[in-house]
Amino acid sequence: MTIYQSGNSKGFTLLEVLVALVLFSVVFTVLIELETNHIKRVHNNYEKLKALQFFQKNEAGFNLIDTDFKVERKSSRYDNFIIEENIIFNRKNEEVLTIKNYRLIYEK
Repeated sequence: MTIYQSGNSKGFTLLEVLVALVLFSVVFTVLIELETNHIKRVHNNYEKLKALQFFQKNEAGFNLIDTDFKVERKSSRYDNFIIEENIIFNRKNEEVLTIKNYRLIYEK
């Protein structure tokens, strides 16, 4: 297939410019989406870190008044062990972090 050009035109054709714009816009959109997801993950990890710090201070016995988190405790017993769950919620009542402790039961 041969493309014929009139004269000594050294510029880009309209089709080439449109294809380049489409490619740049697709790549730019993908990069923006990746960065947005990265920012969301960083925010979620920061909130988990704050929740873990709250839990550690709470377990150490500090009097934590007016915090952004609350702890709900659950305990389950299975064959030879107990699972204790500490579920940490934020102010919006969304689960932020779950900390599980496993203890063996020694029966005689």
